[in-house]
Amino acid sequence: MISREVVRRLRAFHQGRPLPRGATVHVEIVPDEDLLVVAFIRMGGESRPWGIAYGHPSDEPTILWVPEGRNRDLVADMCAQFAPALLEHFRTPGYVTPAPEQWEDLAPLRQLWLPNSSHLDMLHHLAYAFTFTRWGAGARGRLNAFGRLCGWLFREAQRAGEQHVMVATDALRESFTFPAQDVRQGHLGFLLAWLETAGGRDSRLRAALEAERVAVSTSLDPTVERDETEDLVGAWHAAEEAGDETRQKEVERQLGEILTRELRRRWDLTVKAIGVLRADGRPTNSGVGTLVTEGLKEQWYQHTRQELNIGDDEDGPAFVPSPETDRYPAAAGSRYQVYLASADLRYSALLHGDTEMQAEAIASGNAFRGTIVEVRDEGEGRKTRPVWVIEDPVGGQLRLREGSWVCVAGMPKRTGIIESIEELPAGGRRFEVRITRWTTKPDRAADPMHVGRHVVIVPNSAAGMNRRKSQRVWSADTPGAWLTHARPQGPRAQLEEDLAEDLDSITPVVHSE
Repeated sequence: MISREVVRRLRAFHQGRPLPRGATVHVEIVPDEDLLVVAFIRMGGESRPWGIAYGHPSDEPTILWVPEGRNRDLVADMCAQFAPALLEHFRTPGYVTPAPEQWEDLAPLRQLWLPNSSHLDMLHHLAYAFTFTRWGAGARGRLNAFGRLCGWLFREAQRAGEQHVMVATDALRESFTFPAQDVRQGHLGFLLAWLETAGGRDSRLRAALEAERVAVSTSLDPTVERDETEDLVGAWHAAEEAGDETRQKEVERQLGEILTRELRRRWDLTVKAIGVLRADGRPTNSGVGTLVTEGLKEQWYQHTRQELNIGDDEDGPAFVPSPETDRYPAAAGSRYQVYLASADLRYSALLHGDTEMQAEAIASGNAFRGTIVEVRDEGEGRKTRPVWVIEDPVGGQLRLREGSWVCVAGMPKRTGIIESIEELPAGGRRFEVRITRWTTKPDRAADPMHVGRHVVIVPNSAAGMNRRKSQRVWSADTPGAWLTHARPQGPRAQLEEDLAEDLDSITPVVHSE
């Protein structure tokens, strides 16, 4: 936690209420028709869902549940009912007409909103359960596609700056500073009580503590599961063994009321969180549009295009990542570089559109603010080579060095390189920055009219470099490729077909020389 974040937290404690974090909102909230809210609950000790609630915020949710969450056939049948809604929502080929043919066809952005991180983990469980499942002759293909989509959504949620999968607690914490410990901010009801309760610190705190007593995660409150559902599940089994269908239906009705109540509360809280963010008066950060575009491209290359290839006999088998682990060094290395690029892109895109983030960057030494005191053109002939001399009277810690690539805040394409840094006698620093791009647009960087202008200089994004690295990782003719691109060998590398992808069919054999 940096010093400015500590100060914000202390101010929130002092004022007794959540405070806006940043000058802009960093989350894209799409229209209701493009937004799907999903909530899960599971039986204690189980990883697969016991019930699912889903729907658009403006509509009544569809609620599915099974009487026995440990029965894999019942759970798979329930997921097969839910699968088409999720597959169609994200325009999965075979479940939407016409099928997308390029990444632009995936616009506008479709989002999935979840109550908290435990519901995000459920996507991973679903991917593990159904990506390679052989269950159900008629529903197998649908469940396989469902598992692959859940796997991609879970992996995409780990990529910095993504806008497809929104965890409500994370979105609120990114938008507000709460006067509470970090560990307590994973409870959606706790956060909403702080935001929506009128009055001062005491009344907000009481409401938050009361809301915190009610479970919002995928697990039921232990008292609810023990006192309300345990006997009913036992009664359902007894009625099944006795062949008493009337009793079974009555027990199912009672169980359904409890599970529906629990699912509906989690779903409603997520819808409330969306409403709070929509009602926020701050503008959406201008860099969010860039993140949305990059997210649509990620969806195309990491999911949609592969789904098209799965049904394409001429293009060969598609690479389906295992929900368990990478299993392929080149894929792991490539995704690592993509994550680095995404983190850099997110920071850079949002930094240019938020003055509070710029202040944080300055405080941490990653940027500086100053006044242009001299402008000169060191170019020869018709070639322009602008140099800005910028004085920062404050100084402070600085991580930028001579040779660092930088750009002007608010103008990411006007890049430059720091050629010299000098300490001023009265304190502060003098920087010489040579402008390398956008030297003549939207204005002439060598124009003396820039003298006296106040500017913030921030790091230039290196996202493009990491993206190129992610592509070069796949090359099989580089030094060491015989090791990093080789398929695992030996008895322990042989896995069941329903646990992992068939690497033999999609990777070439790489021999050492």
